Amino acid sequence: MEEQVNRSIRDHATSTGKVVVPAVLKDDVEQFHYAPARRAGDFVFLSGLVASNRQSTAMDAERFCSELRRVFTLMEQLLNACGARVDDVVELQMFHVLGSDRLALDKAGQLAAIAAVRDEFFPAPYPACVELAVAELNAADGLVEIKATAFAPLLPRDQM
Repeated sequence: MEEQVNRSIRDHATSTGKVVVPAVLKDDVEQFHYAPARRAGDFVFLSGLVASNRQSTAMDAERFCSELRRVFTLMEQLLNACGARVDDVVELQMFHVLGSDRLALDKAGQLAAIAAVRDEFFPAPYPACVELAVAELNAADGLVEIKATAFAPLLPRDQM
């Protein structure tokens, strides 16, 4: 499965590193003109990845957690494609649409679900994190958008 995912990610060399575009975001990138993941020297910047509910019925906690796992798995794949790992992430930024009719969770439930899934991918010591409530996301069915910054030196750590 991982081999199949890796083949669906395209690299584009830049003067400072590279841009990575997974096939799943190709149409979005062409429409909105952004880099899903960009390595610049020793840093990797990930644009916001959106957990969404494409159905009109409210998503329960189990489906929401599955959707969050999809987002964090894509984040991990983008990091890997840029030569970084999840434990290289130094900061997460999360933008929450609280009270959405597409999610059957209150604010506390939504934040608890996100914290639980985030901890599956980011165990201690945790990255710095900010969580902000927003009125809406670019994606009309979006529930939370998550972006990350990683520090992943190009030189092996033992040569620094």
